[in-house]
Amino acid sequence: MLEEYRREYADFNTRQMREYYLFLSGQKTGLELTQIYERYSDLFTREVIEQFQQLRQETPAHFETNYASINHLLVFATDQYMENTAKTLTEEISQYEAAAKIEWQGQEIPLQGAFVAIKAERNRAARQAIYKKRAALTEDANDLRAERLMKLHTAAQALGHKSYTTLYEELRNQDYEELSRQLQNFLEKTEAVYITRMDEALRRDLNLKIEDAERVDALYFANLIGFDRHFPADQLLRVYAETMQGLGIAIEKQENVEVDSAERPRKSPRAFCAPIRIPEEVKLVIRPVGGQSDYQAMLHEAGHAQHYGWAAADLRPEFKYTGDYALTETYAFLFNHLPFDSAWLTEMLDFRNHTDFVRSVMVSRLMAIRRYAAKFIYECELHSGNSLTNAAERYAELQTDATKFKTGESEFLFDLDDAFYSSSYLRAWAFEVALREYLKTKFDRYWWRSKRAGDFLKEIWHTGDRYNADEMAAQIGLGKIGFDLLIDEFNQKLK
Repeated sequence: MLEEYRREYADFNTRQMREYYLFLSGQKTGLELTQIYERYSDLFTREVIEQFQQLRQETPAHFETNYASINHLLVFATDQYMENTAKTLTEEISQYEAAAKIEWQGQEIPLQGAFVAIKAERNRAARQAIYKKRAALTEDANDLRAERLMKLHTAAQALGHKSYTTLYEELRNQDYEELSRQLQNFLEKTEAVYITRMDEALRRDLNLKIEDAERVDALYFANLIGFDRHFPADQLLRVYAETMQGLGIAIEKQENVEVDSAERPRKSPRAFCAPIRIPEEVKLVIRPVGGQSDYQAMLHEAGHAQHYGWAAADLRPEFKYTGDYALTETYAFLFNHLPFDSAWLTEMLDFRNHTDFVRSVMVSRLMAIRRYAAKFIYECELHSGNSLTNAAERYAELQTDATKFKTGESEFLFDLDDAFYSSSYLRAWAFEVALREYLKTKFDRYWWRSKRAGDFLKEIWHTGDRYNADEMAAQIGLGKIGFDLLIDEFNQKLK
């Protein structure tokens, strides 16, 4: 049973990811998932989930690889069972968002391109006008999002769980209540330095006091457009190549990791990685526009691409396609952090007078983590029941309190990730700072120049998704993942 299941499972992942790649890279006008889910529907039925639960129960925990294998397959079957229940609505929402456009100054801006327009718009009144139009389009699809959310909640209960939250706590072996406590502590211990430095940055860059700032200002501020001249679009691929070269990775020889930089009108404005067949066919998709946010996005997705590209070909499929998202996000954030590194900025971009930039980008990063902390806390509350009463108000309250940017209610269902992906980002941010300090200690302050560091990364990438983030941290010798190092980093560098 297992070998046949694995073959079908690998085929499903390949077809699904290829569909997402073609849609997001602008090569298809719509996301067509229904046929794929219908073709492979026998992979994620309730009966299959129950069989894997039974197999896991019968597999001794000290048979670690087999136990992990069954657990990965159970996670996959459950995730896809959940998505299958909502696939029609997922397609409908995706098609709506792909077709939705904002009229602005005689032009039509795609909904997905509105954020790009806001981030690049220097005039605050214009930013607010674009954001208002975007919010209206977002709200128009909230009925569909609410219906989809209720379907997911019903599916979780059909699997015998009290709520969507308890389903994923058990499935991911995570204590979300404990994580929420840690995040509340993170918010409290970074509050003072965040308010001080964000207020300074807003007054300097936007001529705005923090008490007057809004969500639309956060989007513009995070783009740090004033520094864009130091991050030219035509140097992005060179910087990627030279960074990897320093680690002993020659991207021009990586036939399995393809950079898709072709210009297409409907192509996602943000870089993304599509691991279609791991490790044989990995797409790193970019649309170079320049600017520090473009560089961060590219390097982030490059971390994913290298992780998947160096996975061992003979790994079981479940150790390639299903794992703890916090692990691959850790590798992504490791490279995402390079534009915060003074030596890297000087060496790769000849950006020498970068003190103000590094301070600003650190404040922006802290804002992002605080935003995700509030997002996770909100998602735990939202998914623990079946009522949307006061959900919009609660979303706005939590986001405003964490970021200090006044946030409206329009995105209370748009700003959600399935299966608590927000927790993966947060755990990855915590793991990344520990991994980065380990690399500096073991291989030199300039770890990104070290082929030995590259060999070490290839070694852990070779295991694909066999281990979760906590297991990998323990294997490296970093101990339990926590937020103390992250708190210390912000309080020291922003003091």
